[in-house]
Amino acid sequence: MTRIRLLGPVELLRADGTVAGLGAAKRRSVLAALALELNQVVSGDRLMDIVWDGNPPRSAKAALQGHIAQLRKDLGDGVELVTRSPGYQLVADRSLLDVTRFEDLLAEAANTSDAEAVELLNSALALRRGPAMSDVPAERLHREVSARLEESAVNAVQELGRRLLRLGRAAEAVDRLREAVALRPLREPLVEKLVLSLHQAGRQAEALDVYHETRARLADELGVDPGPGLLAALNTVLETEEPPATPAAVPAQLPRQNRGFVGRSAELAELGSGRDGDGAIRILTGPAGVGKTALALRWAHQVAARFPDGNLFCDLRGFDETEPVDPGQVLTGFLRALGVPDARIPADLEERAALYRSVLAGRRMLVILDNARSADQVRPLLPGTSGCEVLVSSRSRLDDLTATEGALRMTVPALSREAAVRVLGVVLGAERVAAEPEAAAELAELCDRLPLALRIAAARGSGQPHTTVRSLVEALSDEHHRLCELSLPDSGAAVRSALTWSYHQLDPGSARLFRLLSRHPGVDVDRYAAAALAGTTIAQSQVHLERLLAVHLLHRTGTDRYGRHDLVRLYTTTVADEEPAAERDAATARLLDYYLHTVDAGRRLITDSAWQPRIRAEHRPAESPELSTVTAALGWFRAEEDNLHNALASAAAGGLWDRACGLALCMERFHYHLGDLSSQAEVAQRGLVTARELGDARAQAMFHIHLGENLVQFGHPDNAVMHGEQALRLSAGDPLDTCNALLGLGLFLHASGMHADALGHAAESITLARSIRNIAVEAYASILRASILRAEGDRTAALGALRRAVDLASEHGRDVHGSVVLLIAGELMQGFGMDSQALGLFHRGLAVARDTEDLVFQARHHRSIGNAMAQLDNPAAALPHWTRAERLYSVLGLPEGSDVRECITGANAAVPAVADARAG
Repeated sequence: MTRIRLLGPVELLRADGTVAGLGAAKRRSVLAALALELNQVVSGDRLMDIVWDGNPPRSAKAALQGHIAQLRKDLGDGVELVTRSPGYQLVADRSLLDVTRFEDLLAEAANTSDAEAVELLNSALALRRGPAMSDVPAERLHREVSARLEESAVNAVQELGRRLLRLGRAAEAVDRLREAVALRPLREPLVEKLVLSLHQAGRQAEALDVYHETRARLADELGVDPGPGLLAALNTVLETEEPPATPAAVPAQLPRQNRGFVGRSAELAELGSGRDGDGAIRILTGPAGVGKTALALRWAHQVAARFPDGNLFCDLRGFDETEPVDPGQVLTGFLRALGVPDARIPADLEERAALYRSVLAGRRMLVILDNARSADQVRPLLPGTSGCEVLVSSRSRLDDLTATEGALRMTVPALSREAAVRVLGVVLGAERVAAEPEAAAELAELCDRLPLALRIAAARGSGQPHTTVRSLVEALSDEHHRLCELSLPDSGAAVRSALTWSYHQLDPGSARLFRLLSRHPGVDVDRYAAAALAGTTIAQSQVHLERLLAVHLLHRTGTDRYGRHDLVRLYTTTVADEEPAAERDAATARLLDYYLHTVDAGRRLITDSAWQPRIRAEHRPAESPELSTVTAALGWFRAEEDNLHNALASAAAGGLWDRACGLALCMERFHYHLGDLSSQAEVAQRGLVTARELGDARAQAMFHIHLGENLVQFGHPDNAVMHGEQALRLSAGDPLDTCNALLGLGLFLHASGMHADALGHAAESITLARSIRNIAVEAYASILRASILRAEGDRTAALGALRRAVDLASEHGRDVHGSVVLLIAGELMQGFGMDSQALGLFHRGLAVARDTEDLVFQARHHRSIGNAMAQLDNPAAALPHWTRAERLYSVLGLPEGSDVRECITGANAAVPAVADARAG
């Protein structure tokens, strides 16, 4: 339900904890005027009179209608703004407006016991966030309403003081009474409650100071003496004896442990790894809902016996809706728990902290500080003795405490899948979870294995024994509603709210990057992609990434790589609309162009320049990874492979055909180079669709040839011929494209056994390539010609064509991918039975691959050298090459490694036998 708040700045608080932006100041005045007469009709004339302070301009009516229209858009569930003659009516339950809720709580408190009244009054006063309607410019509203609301608040504080005095708990009212007296310094009944409360709290000196200050003010401003009530309070203070010495107190403030605590044995062991009495400060940090508090309490209860002087606990509320708890307030509470009378607690924060350290000196105590927002909030609460240990939990990393106090930080991860399923069993029942193990595992993953999310999800089914675990999975499977499903409105627990408070801690630049990450299609991002999204430098994006890391909205997945848990990824989509649509679209374009620019730079390293696609990257990134070698290009591609596939899908879905086509052209060559034929075919098929949408004939021809190459590899050369013919048709009129298409079609015809046709296309390709000085195509076409002639039995002509290809590769290394040509040529030489000559070509190809740091072709040449050595009956010489090839294939994750391992096994068996034979 949406809540309306007037007791402070005027706000609309949505159900997920976010505050709706109301915009114009006069719109806040309209909302305030309607809310103050909730469920009553307010005439248009009265609204204009209030909003424009009795002097509405001619345009006021139209402006008012505009404000009404916008408010209707901003209002959420439970609140409705309707037109009722002669004006408008704001319709909502009284509990949704803080003013009426405040009034109802005061009325309820008037007719109940002291203890219940204190709770109700505290709840009412907690609704106040500052002066009522502090950001509303309408003076008339302030005159008519603000003073009345402030007076009600002062009366509530006075009543709270009276009730707490009767309960013997007056110390709880001192701070609020002081604030109220500052507003109404001459109201004697209010001052009387403050004097008596200070007295009951043991702070006699402060009580006397308040009395004398008030007596002087009454004389100076009103010319009167204090009344009988204030004089009686003075006598009560004067009759009190000096407070006794500080007693020795052993506080035990640890809250109850979380029922059904699961797992965390490794984390508990790490927390317990320090030595007793080392005065350690430990920080538990991690994302919202990961179970930091539960872990802290489990460990604290386990080790409580090691601290005979007791334990102190405080929830610092660093990520609650309200302001974090002031460390001075915490110190006061700790000192009281340690037996220090209020009269001895200094007002100054530093003096209070010094007294706290003095009281703890020589004691062995455990201090738990939960939900800390910052190091500044924690630092005054640190003991000064090594006998005391401190455990802090926070969503922030608290780097300052690590740097300045030597704190030991431990990041709390998500639960293991097994532990996450056990959490579900605690809430749902172990039998229900055991009956559907697969569904339980899916549910755990949908909750990111976060204890908060797991418990919320399970709680939705715990009271309904007929609800299956599978039905809970289905409810969470819809990404559009998952965050809403992971909330319990009655208890206030919600994953979205927890993430919202982390998001609100971000600076503007980091928050903007977080919103723009919604446009990233992958699961992780590197600093270059982040900079492209944001349109900033690497240095700037690094700062923002580290800030997101610090509040656990991102986590590291590798060097300079950052990931988002699935629930965080979904949350980015809910805040993405805070960024203008034009900027979101621009960010998508920048990101796609970054990927396109970089993958094209890598493609140029792994392929020759025979047939270059037309790559269009509108936005050249300011900075991109340095890809100067084939190995560097392959490493980058492997790291970004999933992101590139997602980017391709995103570009196609958005109709960005030029970017989608360029990505497919480049990615397909990487897959081909790595021998990943399934992925190559998939990308080529998608690329062909984008090229047709784009109307790019060259790109269509290239994809047809690449699909044909794939079909030949899979043993379907007849189907490949059709693609070659399509490529030749699309290439008509462009000599460069035509000679490449002729080469491809010739290869497919040769693979289909149509040698005569293949030879004609190879010859035509060579002639055309020479005419336009396309060295690469001539080299590859010469190899094709040699292969065809060999198949037809013309050894002499075949060797001549083969030597021509080798010469071109040797003379024009920059224009021809030499290691490829030399590998194919060497394999053909082996086919002619010329193993020694083939071995020479493989060694030359290996040298070229090493020069370009191409690990793929280093592996392939090592394998071929090993094969040649084996053919020459020298398994001992083959073994180191096969071993090197196998290691490289393993590093690259290529399937050829299994074939080489079989060769290695055979060689290991053969080498001793050969040695024995020679010895014999």
